[in-house]
Amino acid sequence: MPKPKRSSCGYWQCEDEEYIESFADELMSSLDEFKNVIVDLKSERDTLKEEIGALKGINQAEMNKVLKMRVFMMISWELFVGFVAASIMK
Repeated sequence: MPKPKRSSCGYWQCEDEEYIESFADELMSSLDEFKNVIVDLKSERDTLKEEIGALKGINQAEMNKVLKMRVFMMISWELFVGFVAASIMK
């Protein structure tokens, strides 16, 4: 008995098994590509996390320098004001 050209599969209409197989092959290749993209993105994410850690360390070092400079400037200003006040009082 020959296979009918079109057979009903409920809601979906299945016309050709070759179409379904080719679609499945395309879907599998697309999934493989997406998996490769995900692996690449995870690798890039890990690299960026390492860079962020390094930048946080640099930022902390810069903050410490700024804090030390601020303390130095405050002490210098206080000494200057003290010398000016002492010279005025003489």
